[in-house]
Formats: sequence, structure tokens, C-alpha cells
Amino acid sequence: MQPLKSFGRLMLVCLCAGVGFSAPARSADTATASESSDLMQEIVVTARRREESILDTPISISAFSGPALEARGIERTEDLAKMVPNFVYQTNPGAGGSSSNAAVFIRGVGQSDFIPTVEPGVGLYIDGVYIASSVGGLMELNDVERIEVLRGPQGTLFGRNTIGGAVSVTSDKPSTKAFAGNASILYGTDNDREIKAKINLPLSASVSASLAGALVKQDGYVNDVGTGQQLGDTNNLVGKFALRWQGERTELNFSVDGTRTRENGPAFILKSVNFNSAIFNPAGLPLLPPGSPPTAGKYVINPPADVPVDNFSLFNNYIATLVANAGNCLGLGSPTYNPAGDQTNKACYGPQYYSNGQNVSQGTLPSITDDNIWGTHLTFDWTITDNLRFKSITAYRHLQSNFQRDGDESPLTIYHLTDELSERQFSEEIQLDGDALANALKWVAGLYYFDDSAVNPNLVDFSPITVQSGGSSSTKSYAAFAQATYNITQQLALTAGLRYTQDKKSFTPNEFVVNSKGGPFPDGLPVLPSTPVNRTFSKATPLVNLSYHILPETMVYATYSQGFKSGGFTQRVFPPLAATPTFDPETVTSYEVGFKTSTWEDKLHFNAAAYLTNYDDIQVSIFQAIAPITANGGTGRIRGLEFETQISPGAGWYFEGNAGLTDAYYTSILPSATDINLNSKFAFVSKWQYLFAAQKEFHLPGNSKLSPRVEWQYRTKYFNDSLNTVAEEQPGYGLLNALLQWTAANARLSATVGVKNALDKGFIDAAYFTPGSGPISIIPDRGRQWYVMLKTSF
Repeated sequence: MQPLKSFGRLMLVCLCAGVGFSAPARSADTATASESSDLMQEIVVTARRREESILDTPISISAFSGPALEARGIERTEDLAKMVPNFVYQTNPGAGGSSSNAAVFIRGVGQSDFIPTVEPGVGLYIDGVYIASSVGGLMELNDVERIEVLRGPQGTLFGRNTIGGAVSVTSDKPSTKAFAGNASILYGTDNDREIKAKINLPLSASVSASLAGALVKQDGYVNDVGTGQQLGDTNNLVGKFALRWQGERTELNFSVDGTRTRENGPAFILKSVNFNSAIFNPAGLPLLPPGSPPTAGKYVINPPADVPVDNFSLFNNYIATLVANAGNCLGLGSPTYNPAGDQTNKACYGPQYYSNGQNVSQGTLPSITDDNIWGTHLTFDWTITDNLRFKSITAYRHLQSNFQRDGDESPLTIYHLTDELSERQFSEEIQLDGDALANALKWVAGLYYFDDSAVNPNLVDFSPITVQSGGSSSTKSYAAFAQATYNITQQLALTAGLRYTQDKKSFTPNEFVVNSKGGPFPDGLPVLPSTPVNRTFSKATPLVNLSYHILPETMVYATYSQGFKSGGFTQRVFPPLAATPTFDPETVTSYEVGFKTSTWEDKLHFNAAAYLTNYDDIQVSIFQAIAPITANGGTGRIRGLEFETQISPGAGWYFEGNAGLTDAYYTSILPSATDINLNSKFAFVSKWQYLFAAQKEFHLPGNSKLSPRVEWQYRTKYFNDSLNTVAEEQPGYGLLNALLQWTAANARLSATVGVKNALDKGFIDAAYFTPGSGPISIIPDRGRQWYVMLKTSF
């Protein structure tokens, strides 16, 4: 509470500082004369569906041009997280094992599961097209004009599933100006090889095209001795073709893109095993063999009544000891409870398969991630009059992905996962925007249609049973929206907007027992009824924003907004249920105040924001019996602060920093959410994140340039799941990164040497744990990585 109590004083200090430092209003001449580099340049964004300076956009937004991304050494979407306060963008294979699945959170709101019956909480947009699946969300940043990260609910203009915010990627359009291109090669740690190229082709005075591609490969860093694979490798082939036609008042932009991934899967290792069971020895007492007399302080094994079907790791050791006679895998005779048993016996499951700090797995099921993703879009822009414009965005995308992993990381069969995901989406958005009242009123209105269908069979081979879960799902979404900004005075502007969304969703389960393995559930038994389940969700999401320019280059603003994320269906269940479980939408109501200034002759940019979010019907990943499910867990509140600054004092110096505070907590818990409580922490959310970077540009003889950059980023502790599993907790950690870039005098040749995680800090990239199976697996970070890159342009 204290950080928000002091925010008023902090904002007052920032405001006074901004007014005190402010130079006369920015002008074109001043901007041109500035010594600011590409890192400092003022970026034009389209966060409000019209072009405007980021410094004049009264929302929390971070934006980066393509050259600015390159100068910071940012090559992939997950690298963005360090540059944006209160932003998490990381790998999260989850229950399936896809190494391309992304967990994206902004201000504590997001989603980590990939299944198509659960929606993301942060919207990813490429050239205005919403991307439905989080599989494939870890992308190579090639052919990028700019990236915008919008923080807070974007329920009016962006719409569904942006309750945390939105990430908008804008591609570099073809140009008729000149035949041009660029190419780069990179080599680094673990045989990291990258080849990227782009060519721009003017075809006529009005038609141009471009081709861009990238091949990215890197060896794995976890040795799976059971399969001989190197886990955690990278193998991506990316390509894009774009075509642009420019008329006098019209413009057409067409593109087709594709991504092919062939990887060994994520670098999971076994950290520990949870043997807790509510059926077998729940008190954790020393064991006595079956038939022993009752003894105080001891647990007498009582087969078959206490077969631990609620913990598959313990089930393996129980069967190995009492049925298969494979040895003492329960620790019989031990003075304390030792459910891992004989650690020299390979039939027992326990510490003998732990990684113990080594990057080694002993799984025997081959781990794979195979993605084939492609999409196409057509954007039509028409300037009807000087004050009226029309836009249409038509898009189709297709995803085919296959992934599997050995969830127990051992030669045994405790928990094996195989997924196939096929998904296609079609969308159409129509926008009409204009100016009125001598440009005092700017408005935009539109219609949106989205049609998505997916098939996701999921084969799960547990120690006691093999089950197929999943099925086919579809979503049809319809929306209408409008937003207008009225300049009450030259300094004061009022913005109001409203969006109405209706989602029609359907799920047809295809879930049954594949192999009963002698258990009570016969082969072929349906786990869920194979009848379609339908639900319709609708919501109106408003926005009201008031902004005031204290000076032309200093602005304060306040925003009230709401966001909505659709409900869905649970497709992972066991034991069998008579009806398919569903969950309701989650909503947020956000209150935000902010401050932006550009001062000192545009050499200092400073932004600050404070927000309060009421979070209702929170969708959380918990467990029902042995299955991971999504359910409405309760309500919560998130309070936070954000700061961003850029300073270019001259003489080639450049400094930047950001900091974010996210204070997220539950205010109520629904009775069905038994795995969480009021003291539980939100998954993936650190209380503090910050970065500081310094860069200097040296001019060398012959007018070439040398630019060293050093940055320090820090993130406080967080949990990798909603259960707050202690073994998956990541303590706070800091990373030191550095790069040195040389640029030729004509700017057509550059060479870069860089290092990431220079101090070789160990931390967890991702983790996964299911109480019903027992293994607690983590993905350790690769560690220190160096690289050398050469780039040429023409």
C-alpha cells in the first residue's frame, strides 16, 4: 500500500521536474539538430488506430523501431521483456511440451496454457491481425518496422483477450524508392548460427515487393541420455513475401509468411518428485509391510485399498514393491518415510533420476516440437476525403504443430505427453476514421469478425493408465467499436470509447481410455461425453481518458477502462465425468494516471504511470483430481507503478532505464479453487522488475563509429505456477548484458560482439508440476551466451 500512497508525491516531484527541465516546445528544427540516435528518436505509433507521436499518446505504451531493436541486441520477442516495465514474455511448454509456446503477462494479467479452449490474456497482433494461438508465440524479429507494447486493458480498440494489454508488431512495408536490402550472419554459443536477409524490389512507380527470410539454429544444452537428444535446441526457418500497391488515395498491402520449426523440444530436467498422497500414508509415517499389527506412529500398508492412484510416481513405487517384486521402492524398514525407496534400483522412481544441478535428463520418450505455421493478410486503405478514411484488414492463418515430451525424465513410464494441434483462423476488420470540427474531433469506428477452429488430441501415458484427452473446438466472435477524442482546448482532450463483443464457442470432446493397464476403467471408456458443448459470452467494454498538456512537451492523463477475456471449456479431466466442465469469462476494471515529458531540447524523455486494477473471476490453472484444469479462482486486485526514461546528454552518450512494480493479490477465493488461498501469489509475476543501460558512441578515424552498450536487468522472485510450488520458485536475480557494435562510415557494414548473462547467473526459464503425477521439472537457463554478428546493407 505504501508505494501507492506515495505515488501522489512521486508524481508531483516528476511533474515539477518535467516543468523545471522543459525547454521551449519541440520543433522540427530542434529534432533535426538533436544528437539523439535511433534509440532516442520519437516513434510514431498507431495504438489508437491513427498515427501519432508516442509522446502525445495518453496511454502506457512502449515502442521500439527496427533499428532501435537491433541496437539493443533484441532478436526475438521474448527479449522484449527486459525493455518494458511489468512485462513478462517467456517460454512456457506447460503440460504439452511445445518449445515455441509463450507465456505473456502484462501487469500481472495473462495466460500460460496453450490449449485452444483457453484464451490468451495479452493479445498478440501482427500488422493488425490478432494471433489466436500462443504456440508459435516465440518469434524471430525479422523485417520489423516497430513493436508497440500497450499496458493495461485494450478492450475498446483491440478487443477480446487484451485484458492485460497488447503486443503489436508492424512489419516493414515494401518501398518504390530504391532497390535495397540487407543481410546478416551470426555465430555464437552452442553453435548458434543465424542467417537473415531482406530485399526490397521496386516493380513500378506504384508497385513494390519485398522478400525476407531467416534461418536460426542452435544446439541444445541438456543431454538426454535416454534418447541421445540434445534438448533445448533451436531450429527455425522463417520467410515472408510482401506486395504493396500505392495509388493516389488508395493503398493495398498483401503478405504471406511462414515458419517451420523442427526442434528436439524444451530443455526440461527433473528437479525433485512430490510423493504426497491423500490415499496412501497421508501423514508420512514410517511404513510397515502388509499384515503387520497396528502400531502407533507407523503406517501399515493395506493393499488394494490404499493403492495411490492420486500420485503416479508413488503408484510406480507401490506396484514395483508389492506387485512386481522389483525391489524395495517404498523404503520398507526405513526409520523414516522414504517413498523413493532404493535409490540404486532403476525400477524405483526418485532421486536417482534427479539432475542434481547437471543439465542431464534420463527420459526415453523422444522429445519433439514440430511447427508448420503460415498466414496471409490483405490490408486496403482508402482516403475517401481529406477528413475521412477507410481500412479493411482481411487475414487467414493456419497452425499445424506436433509436440511431445517425457514428463518424468526417466526410463520409467510415469508421465508421457503427446500433443497434436491443428488450428486455423479467419478474421476481418473494417475501420472508418475521420476528423471533424476543424480537426478538434478525431474518431474511429469499426466492425470485427473472427472465426477460429482447432483440433487438439492429447495422448497421456500415465503409470496406471493411458488416456486420450482433447477434441475439437471453435470460436466465432463478433464486435462493434467506436472511439472519439475531442480537443476541448488546445491543452485538454477527452477520449471516450465503447466496444461490444459476442463470442460463440463450441467444444466437442474426443476423450477415452486407450489402455486401462488392468485398472478399473475399461479400454474405450469415454472420459467426457462426445457431445458438443456450446456457450455464448458477451461484454461491453468502455474507455474514458482525459489528457492535459501542461506544456506542449509535458502531459498528464487519467484513464478508466475495462477488459474482457472469454470463458471456455476444460479439456483435460480424469477420472471420467458425466459433463464437460466450463469456466466463465474474466474481467478487469482499470484506473490509471500517468505523466509524460520530453525536455532538455528533446534529450530527456520520462514517463510514469500508476494503476489500480480490479480483477474479477480470475481464470487460474489448478488441478481437479489428477488433471490440470482452468477454473475461475476468485477476485483480485493489482496495484502498480511504471517508470521509463531515456537520456541523450550529448557527446555520444545514451542512458535508459525502466522500472515496474506489480502488487497483485487475491481478495476472495471461490470454494471450487481448493489449490489456492488468499495468501497465494499470482503465477509468473515479480513484484519488481527494472533495467538500466548505458551506451556511448565513439567516432573513429575515417568516420566509422564504435558503440559499446552495457545493461543490467533485475527481477524479484516469482512462482512458475498458481500453486506456488516451492521447488519451482525462482528467487530474485540480475543479469548483466553487453555488446560492442562497429558501424562503417557509410552505415552499410556493421559488426557486433555481444554477451548475454555475462556473469553466468543460473535461473529457471520455465517449470512444470502436476500433483497427480509427481515429477517437478524445470528448464534451466542456458547460461552465459556470446555471439558475433556481421551485417551488410545496400
